[in-house]
Amino acid sequence: MAEIQRTQSPYVKALGCSAVAFLAAIGAYLLGYTLPSLKTAAEAASQLLALVLVPGLIVGLLAKKSTRPWPLWLIICAFIVILVVVTVAHEYTAPMRA
Repeated sequence: MAEIQRTQSPYVKALGCSAVAFLAAIGAYLLGYTLPSLKTAAEAASQLLALVLVPGLIVGLLAKKSTRPWPLWLIICAFIVILVVVTVAHEYTAPMRA
């Protein structure tokens, strides 16, 4: 039976994407660009952190459980797609949380 190759450090790569996305989101927030559901600075920081960590953990898990190794470009693309889905879901459910 052939040995299955795994992705090297999938969580580190995916959470690295999360760190870059968080820094970009904080930078955008400081420049005045923000999501409509974010009202205060403390709320924005905590929700932005959660918004970028969830896709990072999901992509890390998917890459770890995959039977084929994921190249870095695939991790980044999957992260972006899941980040968009999570952000749209967050904005769609914002009136329900208010």
